[in-house]
Amino acid sequence: MIQLAQVQYLWIIAAIPLLLLVYGLYRRHGRKMLRRYGDPELLRQLMPSVSRRRGWIKMGLFCAGIFFFALGLSRPRTGARVKEMKRTGVEIIIALDVSNSMLAEDYSPNRLERAKLAVSRLADNLGRDRIGLIVFAGDAFVQLPVTTDYVSAKLFLNTINSGSVPRQGTALGQAILTGIRSFSLDTPGSRALILITDGENHEDDAVAAATEAASQGIQVHCIGIGSEFGKPIPMPGGGLLKDEEGNTVVTKLDEETLMNVVRAGGGVYVRAGNSDFGLQGIVDSVRQMDQQEFQAVVFEDFNEQYMYFFGIAFFFLILETMIGERKGRRFKSFDIFSKTAVVFVFLTALSLTASAQADKKDIRAGNRAFRRGNLEKALLDYHRAVAKDSTSLRARYNLANTMHLGGDYQQATATMATVPDSLHIPEKKADAWHNSGNFQLSAKQYAESIEAYKNALRIRPADMETKTNLAYAQKMLKDQQEQQQQQQDNQDQDQQNQDKDQQDQNQDKQDQDKDQQDQNQDKQ
Repeated sequence: MIQLAQVQYLWIIAAIPLLLLVYGLYRRHGRKMLRRYGDPELLRQLMPSVSRRRGWIKMGLFCAGIFFFALGLSRPRTGARVKEMKRTGVEIIIALDVSNSMLAEDYSPNRLERAKLAVSRLADNLGRDRIGLIVFAGDAFVQLPVTTDYVSAKLFLNTINSGSVPRQGTALGQAILTGIRSFSLDTPGSRALILITDGENHEDDAVAAATEAASQGIQVHCIGIGSEFGKPIPMPGGGLLKDEEGNTVVTKLDEETLMNVVRAGGGVYVRAGNSDFGLQGIVDSVRQMDQQEFQAVVFEDFNEQYMYFFGIAFFFLILETMIGERKGRRFKSFDIFSKTAVVFVFLTALSLTASAQADKKDIRAGNRAFRRGNLEKALLDYHRAVAKDSTSLRARYNLANTMHLGGDYQQATATMATVPDSLHIPEKKADAWHNSGNFQLSAKQYAESIEAYKNALRIRPADMETKTNLAYAQKMLKDQQEQQQQQQDNQDQDQQNQDKDQQDQNQDKQDQDKDQQDQNQDKQ
């Protein structure tokens, strides 16, 4: 399928009939002028080499050249190329403790919220890797399968609470075993499991599970949340958690258990402090692992076809200049007008070629800056590429992703808006709709994100990540609507209260006036 990038130049084609009309009128005027000098038949006999048909042939060739020249200017392109590129990284699964003990408030606001902040910070530091999420208490469940979709990871993180796992307790071993089963089978030696917990294990043998993980090439790291002095556990309904004898339960950080786990799992232990999570040790350890090659899709530009149309235009214009108007002279020297037309087509072709190469140069520079983590330089290069060619799919897609990573969700959403419709490969179109939904979700445009996810699911109905994100977006939209309704109800109630207060004040004023009248009447 051919697409035209610069359709505004097609108006040149509309001028061709007008050009033919003007030429026809010119020839007609010429014949009228010849009749003034004598009989037309006699004049044709006196000038046997003059050919009326050749003039129209030359004009037809010239118009054909203009037609293909206009098509070349409109930059015809065939379907977008999609290039599969490799990137290196590791698979990381984060297991987050959501037991009641994580509600202790030795961190502000509590351990669980502090742990969620730690997960968010980890995601920011591990941007080249696949990430998964497990929640555990007395049991363990996969909250998010391993993915490169960090936006979804953070969205799911926001929904986690102490009720995410029905059964209470702290089953570290079960969390590790669930993590082992959740890794991909094709990434040996490139897998890391990070436990974020207070370490109070009441259920199983966590050390044995960590040993099993290490035997399968999985590193087990731990981030300890809590203090050695301990804190009571607040209950959702108020008060503090008590044991069977009525004593207040105090939960402490069990560093000894966590140290034993990381020794068995070949990982690193870090204690999360109030000011510094100390994540660099874990990040450095993960970076020393064997990096696995992952496939990553990169959208490339359309295949440009304008040079073929310029070539055809060049051929017709050259042919027109070589045909003479008189019989017996098949070819002639270039006239000035034809020379100018040919040179103009040639220079335009060179100009468009140079422009296309400049666009790709800016995109490549942006890609290099992006890989180095220099988002500001990448944004500048991608902006420059889009300014030179606003139809470049690759430039717009990369620009939107970079904007999103930089936190500019509104602009990322606007830039990404037209990308999915420009793709023709179903799988890539579904990916683009999924990403567009993520951008809109981050920008709190819940209704728009729902439509984007639905578009992705129409193409790929079995995509669990998109289904989960759709459900989350629908929940957020419902919450937003309920909040807006509550605010409206509160405003209405406030207005009613104000109206009632005003009525009471008016009544008081009337009572005061009546009292004053009564006093005046008594004096009389």
